[in-house]
Amino acid sequence: MGSTTPKHDIPLHANLYLQGRFRLDEPISKEIAVDEIDAGCDALQDPAVTRVVITGELG
Repeated sequence: MGSTTPKHDIPLHANLYLQGRFRLDEPISKEIAVDEIDAGCDALQDPAVTRVVITGELG
């Protein structure tokens, strides 16, 4: 599938994101708290939901 060189690739992707040239936010359909993981998994059954992101906070 490919390979990566973290010392090169992470700063590259971070800079592209900050320049608005690497879109990470658009594919996020839903943000959930840690204690909402079950609901987040259920949400993935909806074809309109493409990506659920756990924020790391408790709801």
